[in-house]
Amino acid sequence: MNQKRHAALRTATILATAGFVLFDAARLSAQEQPVEGTTVLKQIVVTARRREEKIQNAPVAVTAIAGEDLGKGRTDTMEDVAFKTPNVLFNGQGGPVSIRGVTSLGISGGVDRQPAVGMFLDDVYIARPMGYPFILEDLERVEVVRGSQATLYGKNTIGGAVNLISREPGDTAGGEFSATIGTDLDSRFKAAFETPIEGTGWAVRTSAAWSGNRGYIENLVNGDDVSDTDVFGGRVVATGEVGDDTRVKIIGDFTRDRSDGGLWYAPLPLAFNHKATHDFNPDNSVDSGGVSVRLDHDFETVRLTSVTAFRGHEMSSYLDGDFTATPYIGQAQEETQRQFSQELRLSSLDDDVFRWSGGLFYMHERFEGTQFFDLVSFPRNVWSRDVFEQSADTFSVFGEASYFVTPAWELSAGGRYTYDRKSTTSEISSPSGSFMFGTPGRAEGDVSFSNFSPEAAITYHVSEGNIAYAKISHGYKSGGISPYIEEDGSANRYDPETTMSYELGTKATSDDGRFTLAASLFYIDWKDQQAVIYTTPFTRVYRNAAAATSKGFEIEATAQLTEEIGLRGGYGYTHARYDEFVDTVMGADYSGNDLPFAPRHSFSAGVNFARELEAGATLKAGIDYTFRSSYAFTSDNKYRQDPTHLVDAHIGIEKDGWSASLWAKNLTDERYLKNYFSYSGTDMGVAAAGRTVGITLAKVW
Repeated sequence: MNQKRHAALRTATILATAGFVLFDAARLSAQEQPVEGTTVLKQIVVTARRREEKIQNAPVAVTAIAGEDLGKGRTDTMEDVAFKTPNVLFNGQGGPVSIRGVTSLGISGGVDRQPAVGMFLDDVYIARPMGYPFILEDLERVEVVRGSQATLYGKNTIGGAVNLISREPGDTAGGEFSATIGTDLDSRFKAAFETPIEGTGWAVRTSAAWSGNRGYIENLVNGDDVSDTDVFGGRVVATGEVGDDTRVKIIGDFTRDRSDGGLWYAPLPLAFNHKATHDFNPDNSVDSGGVSVRLDHDFETVRLTSVTAFRGHEMSSYLDGDFTATPYIGQAQEETQRQFSQELRLSSLDDDVFRWSGGLFYMHERFEGTQFFDLVSFPRNVWSRDVFEQSADTFSVFGEASYFVTPAWELSAGGRYTYDRKSTTSEISSPSGSFMFGTPGRAEGDVSFSNFSPEAAITYHVSEGNIAYAKISHGYKSGGISPYIEEDGSANRYDPETTMSYELGTKATSDDGRFTLAASLFYIDWKDQQAVIYTTPFTRVYRNAAAATSKGFEIEATAQLTEEIGLRGGYGYTHARYDEFVDTVMGADYSGNDLPFAPRHSFSAGVNFARELEAGATLKAGIDYTFRSSYAFTSDNKYRQDPTHLVDAHIGIEKDGWSASLWAKNLTDERYLKNYFSYSGTDMGVAAAGRTVGITLAKVW
């Protein structure tokens, strides 16, 4: 314990020393002289702290990807976002989002997957990964907020938060249409239209997109191309004024996914060659969506914000259970989820010296999930299964205040009190009589937890767009009852996990507006980590069995070198390891191992070029390079993903609202795994798609 305290003290000293260096860099950068004849970088406004502010003035580590950089052939999925963000990884079978090494139980957690990084769509929390958007279409921007956000965002944000912000309608009527076709019939068709409603003060934007391909993996059993995509999504956004001081925004979205599931696991030599040997024809469907209503009313000195939302999803997936050409085992998963949330916030309007915000939050969730595993010789309706049902309620009260002690020094403090209660039923049964899911049993239980998560920060404002800050925050991830059952037949209860995060950072903007820099150093003490522990060689449960630390830093920079050339780059370093993690039943000690999904190094760089041509046309081109160093998929670290290098590129011409662009994803045809697990001692995986080339034609009016 003393060694750990000494290590924490040494790390804090290093962070403090480095913080002064970062602060000095910010001060020097602010003194740069303007350069005539150049353009400035576009100002990015974010809502990472639940209010609009310029990204360079926000004392928080956040990466923002603007709407013009989102879409087919550019940044199209959460995996694309993660590759372009320091110290962030996305894995569909993992957390699925990992930030600074902080993630959550993935596939090993069964159907009850509680994220450690919160996903928010227009300020609405999406409780389950199966409800996440598959493609990032018609968004204003994506924000990745790194570090614990428990005070303003709530539970299950101990690693950070991802904000997806929908595009709103403009003041004039307009629309767009685009069509994409690429290798493996990789296609996207999108249409959008927006218009003000004359005489009402309201405006509406509607959008719809279909994305599909024929698949990039060959199933050697029948020669079919598999791992295809078939996704339709739509969104309606209506905004309007109700009186002089009240603004309303109503958003509805829906996604229909009929892809084949993508889980075409194969032994690694086959997987890396985009091959599989499955005899079982998969059956997969996911429907998700929701409706939210946001109301903002300005009183004389305060703003009242109300966000009311309903969301949910339904999924069903049946696939090969032994991943071979032998008709032996089948597996499946079904989910039905519904959630209602209500948030009320009050925030100050006159915030030159003292600004504050506070509010209340309530969420109710109903979840039913079933996993199936059995011999395919039995009909599906009698397969062995684990049925998990949960009703959960969350109540929170939160507040934050900032005060400028001097015109330069700002002190901030806040906290959030959360009360969670959950009522759960887990039942293992085997109508087939094969008992492939273990000994039948049923367990019911109720649990409740309460937590107070404080946060404090100090910020020094050098000048506009130039700050240095230090903050400490407490993170909270709820406990619960797992789908598994204890040896004595009782419900498997587990406690919350918590983090203490320490961060020093700086943001710098040159006086001419051509260069920006953001850098931060962090140290995270992660306690009572929820992990899967075996009770016998064949049965497992959740336990608060692990403790870990993560430390590192991030640097991001942008530059507008000339009117035609813009650059961006980012580097992240994460050293995340288990301090203690022992599975006594299996005789495994993971202490000292790297945390899963935590690459030590991450780097991204990009250059964009735009030149005005004759006759009013504009040539646009760009190239992006991203790198992730080796990382483990599991706590035992037995298999590690090799370092990954990806290159994307695009070139196109725009004129009078028309555009045509040629793009390439993974230009060098890099092979790396999307998913991995060990099956009976064999390393199994699913490789990501190789090189994809396409062309997009679009019209905007």
